[in-house]
Amino acid sequence: MLPIEKVNPRSFITAYLERTGAVLGEAGYELLEALLPEGLPSFKDQEELLLAFDYEVAQENPEAIFVTYGSLFLDRLAELATGYGRYTVLYGPEGSVKQTEWLEQEILKEIEFRHCRLPKVIHKWLEGHTLRGFYFRAVFSSYEKTEELLEIVVDGYTGLVVPDFTVWWGKVMAVEEPFWQLPRAKSISPGKLYQAACREAEKQAKERALVFQYQSKERLKKELDKVSGYYIQMSREIKNKLKATEEKDKRDRLAKKLAAVEEERQRREKDALERYAIEVALHLDHIVDYRLPRLHVKLEIQHKKQLLNTTVLYNLLAHRLEAPVCPLCGHPSQCLLPDDQENRFICPRH
Repeated sequence: MLPIEKVNPRSFITAYLERTGAVLGEAGYELLEALLPEGLPSFKDQEELLLAFDYEVAQENPEAIFVTYGSLFLDRLAELATGYGRYTVLYGPEGSVKQTEWLEQEILKEIEFRHCRLPKVIHKWLEGHTLRGFYFRAVFSSYEKTEELLEIVVDGYTGLVVPDFTVWWGKVMAVEEPFWQLPRAKSISPGKLYQAACREAEKQAKERALVFQYQSKERLKKELDKVSGYYIQMSREIKNKLKATEEKDKRDRLAKKLAAVEEERQRREKDALERYAIEVALHLDHIVDYRLPRLHVKLEIQHKKQLLNTTVLYNLLAHRLEAPVCPLCGHPSQCLLPDDQENRFICPRH
């Protein structure tokens, strides 16, 4: 397993507070004290914060705020961070709304509703959606240091990573002021979006680290061969001397020298392996909110004697239907089945 410094709530909060001008100090194990600057949004009446990043530490310090994934404080700070520091908002164009008949045909091609009659569009409307781009600096340290910027874009509506975002957004003329006025679509909490981005960033960083490790494999092999060759030659010379003498004292000295040479060889090989090992550190660099209109398409679907409703999304900028997300597992699926007990649609794995 490649060592990787995970992006955790502490690194995120520390980076945000430092950008605001707060003075930070260690107050103990996993305990951070922050002296806040004047006029910091949402903290106007507070001069100090005591933050605990470990459950037991929080229990021992009841005056501290316990910070972990999903905590209200982390969500609150993540929301504030989007309005402060390295944060940008870009808007995509409105796009053209598709005709109902065309949508029904497209849905038939892209989504399978098993054990049901053909879906019928009964309503459609536009809402403004946010895809949040988290940009992480990934530092790969080995015999040399390499730095890359990882772009992780998470859909604010579904909480899912959008892997092909740059493919279709790259064809869009984005602007800093919207051409459209639309109601805002519901969005998952900032903390959960950040957590999803961290998981994906760690996965991508490990994949890149494996590439670097493979590229350095030949160089490492040459260094190990050189070390091994040098000490094999030394050991051979000592062994030849051992064969040539019968004196006990001399044999003892040579045996100790041989053991020392072997110990030194192992140490040098271990040093080489550690020098070529890949360590990864991730740091959140900046955030970009990409705002775009998406078409909500409400469907009526008959299953036996029941009429069920569900809503699918059409991405006007990518020119495609978005695969519906299963309410049970949270994964997108282009095949859905009616869940008779809950009057909803779920993916086949359930």
